[in-house]
Amino acid sequence: MKSIDAEIFEVERRLHAREAAIRREGRELRQRGTRALISPVSIVGALALGFVVAGTAARRRAREPLKYRDRRRQPKEGSKGLALGGLAMTAATWFVKNQFGGPVGLAQFVLSKVRKTPGARPGA
Repeated sequence: MKSIDAEIFEVERRLHAREAAIRREGRELRQRGTRALISPVSIVGALALGFVVAGTAARRRAREPLKYRDRRRQPKEGSKGLALGGLAMTAATWFVKNQFGGPVGLAQFVLSKVRKTPGARPGA
């Protein structure tokens, strides 16, 4: 009987050691990720990318010839689509706020679903 108790104790000890190692790795990964996101290089890179995209869009608009368009004579389908898009965004915002408490709750929900990949074995 004592050998079975010793084996059970050893297996439980190994399980607790693996669990502690997984938690430690998770903390390290989280810290590394936050450092990478907050690093000045990534902030400067994102800022530079924003300027490049905005400059490209501005140049494209500047090349187009300016035309006078009488808005009273144009079809109203564009404004209808804009109104429907605004209503859809309002509905989506309301849904996210009621279901998840806000954008952060939605992000945490999505991350929890992404982390639970089928077929993945912890510790392997």
